[in-house]
Amino acid sequence: MHVTVKVATMLLSKADPPLCTCEFDRTLEEGIDVEGLIAELGIPRRLVGSVTVNRKRSRLERGLADGDVVAIIPAISGG
Repeated sequence: MHVTVKVATMLLSKADPPLCTCEFDRTLEEGIDVEGLIAELGIPRRLVGSVTVNRKRSRLERGLADGDVVAIIPAISGG
């Protein structure tokens, strides 16, 4: 299955290995969920603030389907 992944710039260097671009296509195993994708990308879970799938906020347990567009948004702190 193929999905499009969009990752916020500040998360690129935090992935292991670091990601080179903010938007890319990824081939995934059938049945993977958002949390599995984040793990596969090597992005530390604690840095993820929210995720959208097809422009709608989604839970990490949401299963992905062919053609989905997943945006990974960092946690933001400050004061």
